[in-house]
Amino acid sequence: MTIVRPLKPFLSIEGQIAKLSARGMTIECESEADQWLRAIGYYRLSGYWYPFRAPDPNSPVRLADDFVAGTSFREVIGLYEFDRHLKTLMLSGLERIEVALRSQTGHTLGRHGPLAHKDPATFRPQFCGSVDHNKWLATALKRVERAKGHDASVDHHMAAYGGEMPIWVLTDVLDFGDLSKLFGGMTSVDQQAISEWFSITPPALTAETTRNQRRAARSRWRQKPPLANWLLHLTIVRNICAHHSRLWNRRLTPVGTAPLAGLSGFEGLPATQFESVYGSICLVAFLLNATSPGNTWTHKVAALVDTSFAAFNLRTESEMGFPGGWKQLPLWQGAL
Repeated sequence: MTIVRPLKPFLSIEGQIAKLSARGMTIECESEADQWLRAIGYYRLSGYWYPFRAPDPNSPVRLADDFVAGTSFREVIGLYEFDRHLKTLMLSGLERIEVALRSQTGHTLGRHGPLAHKDPATFRPQFCGSVDHNKWLATALKRVERAKGHDASVDHHMAAYGGEMPIWVLTDVLDFGDLSKLFGGMTSVDQQAISEWFSITPPALTAETTRNQRRAARSRWRQKPPLANWLLHLTIVRNICAHHSRLWNRRLTPVGTAPLAGLSGFEGLPATQFESVYGSICLVAFLLNATSPGNTWTHKVAALVDTSFAAFNLRTESEMGFPGGWKQLPLWQGAL
């Protein structure tokens, strides 16, 4: 039987401040709290003070309404501001990766012909043997319709070529998620070409590896290229950032770490898979090395994390998946 609870009653800003104070949160300045609550909203901020809630003594999984000792409104706001700046940095890095992916996709598929994206022979049989390819084409058409009147290149192709658009032009109107799905449907040869441009290569096999093990490893790499999983993961991260949702301690789409063995920049990740934003940061940093050699993105992330968490009393980088001693790992050497 479904239990339906009544909606919570409206609460004034003054009432919201009183409620937080009664639950144990220190309100350093009521006028300051009033401003933040009006500008951001109680509900959005509640996602940031949730980790400050004390354990429920009557439940091993739930949290109580009261806050742990030492919880302050300013630290909650500091966490919100950290998350906002982190999302800005993530979007900055993802923008460069997305542009490079557009270029590589258009160039790689374009070698098969201007309209390669319409030809089932261009893709894996399972991508075209189901509704996936048709659904993707329908979505691509919607992106073109959305761009009409706003993109001179789209308008030119609509007028000059009867609405047909080559893949290297189409990629510029697709969303990151569209590109991710398109990459997942490509043949292993095309996927490998793009992966290698991003410096993603198969893990080195030792002399002790048997022939069957080598064959199995190559087959896994062909059937499930790591970049396909990475792009699905980063699509979710990008959407979280673009829609201003909470990112810093989210549990995200898992990414297996076995294919990352031997690739520089992934030291410190768990042995099997990661679901934390630290892993997302490692992915962006790695891909940026191919798209923007010599970039200072990791320096900015390291400085943001180091200075922000140094000011917090109750929050630690480990909640984001940062391993102990992360500053000494190769990815961060020289970044601070």
